[in-house]
Amino acid sequence: MGVGPLFQLVKSVLRAYPGIFSNPAVDVLYLVVLVLIASQYARVQRTEERLYGTASNKAFWQTLSAVGLGLLGGLLASLLMVFIGVSVTDSGIAYLMPVALLLYLFSPRLLCFSYAGGLAALSHLIFGWPKVNVPALMALVACLHAAEAFLILLSGHTCSTPLYLSHENGDVVGGFALQRFWPIPLIVLLLIKVPDLSQVPDLIYLPDWWPLIKAPDIPGPGHPVFAMMPLIAALGYGDIAIARAPRDKARITSRNLMLFSIALLILSVAGSKWQPFAWVATLFAPIGHELVIRAGLREEYGQEPIYTPVQEGVLLLDVAEGSPAKRAGLKSGNIIRLVDDVHVADRNSLEAALAGTSGPVSLWIHDSRGSQALRRVEVRREAGEELGIIPVPEPDDKPMAGSTSEGPLLRFIKNLIKGKADKDGEGRDGEGKDEEGKGGEDGDGADNKGGSDR
Repeated sequence: MGVGPLFQLVKSVLRAYPGIFSNPAVDVLYLVVLVLIASQYARVQRTEERLYGTASNKAFWQTLSAVGLGLLGGLLASLLMVFIGVSVTDSGIAYLMPVALLLYLFSPRLLCFSYAGGLAALSHLIFGWPKVNVPALMALVACLHAAEAFLILLSGHTCSTPLYLSHENGDVVGGFALQRFWPIPLIVLLLIKVPDLSQVPDLIYLPDWWPLIKAPDIPGPGHPVFAMMPLIAALGYGDIAIARAPRDKARITSRNLMLFSIALLILSVAGSKWQPFAWVATLFAPIGHELVIRAGLREEYGQEPIYTPVQEGVLLLDVAEGSPAKRAGLKSGNIIRLVDDVHVADRNSLEAALAGTSGPVSLWIHDSRGSQALRRVEVRREAGEELGIIPVPEPDDKPMAGSTSEGPLLRFIKNLIKGKADKDGEGRDGEGKDEEGKGGEDGDGADNKGGSDR
């Protein structure tokens, strides 16, 4: 058979995709996912408002764009899964989210389909439980990550929050926290049996090599056929950009994730034909994804941070949304050299120069580090209004945020142990007060000194 049936299959997916929302149960699930995603964007907005008084990333508009982008990503994933022939029948897809949420309790970074799918598939291969079709589950994970890579390329940089961050070398540097979340409506294949093929409308006879992922046999009389059914998923992306601009960082992450997805998909197809490759795909899913993450971190932290002070002037990390600086066209990467006719050497001299102005002000800037030409920018503002610039951190600044690898369960256990230790310590201090009093004072002094050093 030629490409005709495959073209019909693609058209069938395109026709069926809008009908996803004709199922009330799917609509309810989609709304639940959408509310969770909106809450994440609301958290981003609150963080920016707390730090800067205003938010560049408004929850409503980010959620609205996520809906549109999620439809695009879901359609891409649907076409890919149907074209390959990934069936959710006995695939173990029902285990993905519960296992992912369980892993999240230990660490937020483990909330990922690669880790969840790899763990479920490995348990099946070793213990025979749960019942999953390993190649189909791994192919499903690969297709979802391919859609994620596509969405990161399109919009991974569009929800970035400027922050002062702790670098691995101990310095405080400027950077951006990249966070995006998408609700993903999907069309997936389900293997069913029908008593009479002649009664099935719009039946498509596909080439003998299709599906690439072999579906399991299902009991009962009748003829096996693939039917399309709707499904709702959610994808999320979180990253840090300190050595690259957010757009460049998202582009590199997208490339690495897409290469991982292609490799996992190839291994999944091979695992459908040769059992040893099912083991390879199962192990590659979590290990390969971990390598993608570590490679990204190594690339980012292995290079010089770009949001650090310059020798002369003040480098802008970002500008606040709706501020006079934003309206004047100032942006991340600009370097302020003059305020009116006053030379700016560093942030202190910039603050001193601005303190002597009221109302509109003229700034002379370099567009970027490599720029030699000075350009005049007229910033119109009301008397006493803040300019709205966010300079890169100085050496004595404190970080605004730090990464954590502890999930809710680990934090609960840690706090429980700490609380018990504190309680036991108070009891011992009370019993040995007369003998240990002097030692306790020395210990407090050491703690205070350590606190000031940190």
